[in-house]
Amino acid sequence: MFNEETQVADLENTADDVELEEAETETETEETDWKAEALKYKAILDRNKEKGAKHQEVKKEIKSDDFGYDVKAYLKSSGINASEFDFVKGELKNFGGDIDALIENEYFQAKLEKQRAINKTSDATPKGKRTGSPATDTVEYWMAKPFADIPQEMRSKVVNARIEKESKTGVFYNS
Repeated sequence: MFNEETQVADLENTADDVELEEAETETETEETDWKAEALKYKAILDRNKEKGAKHQEVKKEIKSDDFGYDVKAYLKSSGINASEFDFVKGELKNFGGDIDALIENEYFQAKLEKQRAINKTSDATPKGKRTGSPATDTVEYWMAKPFADIPQEMRSKVVNARIEKESKTGVFYNS
């Protein structure tokens, strides 16, 4: 019996020791779990803050100085062409008010009419450097004219150019 009692007592002590060890490891794991969870959520929060900052930057990039559809429609209904939107945008920036007040402003109306006149003038002028005829002070211009029309100071140059041209031409009609 004595052995049985000691064995039972040993088993109870061993069970108590195991329970104590399990309780200690549970508290340790709970502490480390909480620490791990806190670090995990902190990292998630930091990532979300970075994403939010990037998302806000993207929104700022999307929002530009360009007019929205509503403002464009209003400008068109007010008689302003799409090609004049940049001019209106610059004037609005200088004006500092809202678009309604700008359109009603008589100084803006005068500037707009002046800008339209400038655009009409620039559209009416021919583009490019080619003109239909050469300048009147060149030999090529006077070579095509009759000899009597050539000014006295250009005659010698024109005669020399005609002689050179005739010497370069071939005997046949297409050479």
